[in-house]
Amino acid sequence: FMLVVAGEFNAGKSSLLNALLGERVMPEGVTPTTDRITVVTYGDSASEAEDGSAIVRRTYPSELLRDIALVDTPGTNAIILRHQELTERFIPRSDLLLFVTSADRPFAQSEREFLELISSWGRKVLMVVNKIDILDDDSQREEVIRYVREHARETLGVTPEVFGVSAKAAAAARAGGDAAALQASGLPALEAAIRERLGSERLRLKLLSPIGVANHNIARYKTLHAERLKLLTDDSGSLNEIERQTSQFTKDLKREFETHLVRLKDILRDVETRGDAFFDDTVRLRRIPKLLNTKAVQQEFESKVLSDTEHRIESALGELVDWYIQRTLQYWEDVMRFVNDRRAVEEERVIGEIGGRFQYDRQALVNGLRQRAEDALSDFGDEAASRRLADELQGAVFRTGLLNVSGIGLGAAVLAFISTAALDVTGVMLGLTMVTVGLFVLPRQRAKAKRELRDKMQELRDGLAEGLTSQFETEIAKSQAALEGAISPYTRFVRAELERVEQLATELDVLSQRVAKVKAEVELLN
Repeated sequence: FMLVVAGEFNAGKSSLLNALLGERVMPEGVTPTTDRITVVTYGDSASEAEDGSAIVRRTYPSELLRDIALVDTPGTNAIILRHQELTERFIPRSDLLLFVTSADRPFAQSEREFLELISSWGRKVLMVVNKIDILDDDSQREEVIRYVREHARETLGVTPEVFGVSAKAAAAARAGGDAAALQASGLPALEAAIRERLGSERLRLKLLSPIGVANHNIARYKTLHAERLKLLTDDSGSLNEIERQTSQFTKDLKREFETHLVRLKDILRDVETRGDAFFDDTVRLRRIPKLLNTKAVQQEFESKVLSDTEHRIESALGELVDWYIQRTLQYWEDVMRFVNDRRAVEEERVIGEIGGRFQYDRQALVNGLRQRAEDALSDFGDEAASRRLADELQGAVFRTGLLNVSGIGLGAAVLAFISTAALDVTGVMLGLTMVTVGLFVLPRQRAKAKRELRDKMQELRDGLAEGLTSQFETEIAKSQAALEGAISPYTRFVRAELERVEQLATELDVLSQRVAKVKAEVELLN
């Protein structure tokens, strides 16, 4: 049966142990005398041996030690932090804990904090107010004991027994054989409480000790589970936010694309307007001689109608490509900034709290996500990306069958397509007489030329819209696939971990219920 004595240094822990044993077994002093955990057990003779760097084992031929092991611990407020670490590591192994505070500074802040630790392990605690003899009268002693009892109850959640003791007076009385003085020291009442627990409560306390450890670990892992669940829920929310933002970005991109498409169509409408004016001015009776000169008509058509059309189309297409790449690059950078901000928050809050394989896997995936995104960003930033996209957009228009031209740019192909309208007119004029043209054919031919030009321009606009839109949507799909591919390992990890954490929550609840049931059964033991 392990009885652990804890408290601040100079509270008189070693003096109390010596008083209980009736001999000076532990060193005493006004400075910290116990820098390691000391375990005192029964032996035929007094001896001392080191058990590693943290524990000293002593034996002593005392009848009390036949049934109990006494454990003296470093002070909870000792200057060297290692003292407190040793004490905290040993508490879970105790069956009964004597917490010693001093009457001259009862229940200090460090003692409150240490009792909170004890509370989390579910230890059975007896509170001892040592040096009670320094108080002047019984009223002062009762006031201090009441003060310690109330504050201990607030910290432990239960009302502990509190004993006022003068270990120094008890040791002197026992050495001098003064029974009355020994009784007045308060030590016999404490010894009686310990004997009671060694009797009727011994089995119950012994079983409650590992139950307390189990409850402590369940509470610890529930806290850990809550932290992990919050982190994963935040991660899942971040991934959902990226999906939502990507969906909105795609809508914005398509809406902005329509603006660029309208510009291209406006260029073609301008050609149509100038074409109408050209035919109105050219296909007239007074210009019959010039109409018979196909080359001259074609040159005038190109000069007045087409002029800078090729340049404008190529310029508009170039701006479309630059706009798309810039917008996509910007969005990727926004996503990565979001991920990096998320990682910064995660590192600040989580590392050191969660750790383990979960933290390692999660951190590796976040870092990998950053690398994959940077690789994709470098592709978007390459000039070759602009050339590829421009070629793909032009190829999409050609694939509609509208422009069956290869080896030239989109602007030149459009010019070749439009020029057929003028050639249709000038070719007809070569086989007609002046009179026939003037009286019957010329007005109809002019109307026909204008109609054919409008039909061809509409066909061209429709073909451009179909081809460019189709390729544009293909490019958006590629970009989204690249982004989803970069994020997918982390997405799978978060979803899988969320599922696993939910299962762990159920297991923890089941364990908690089972331990509570066992504890209830132990509490009923005689």
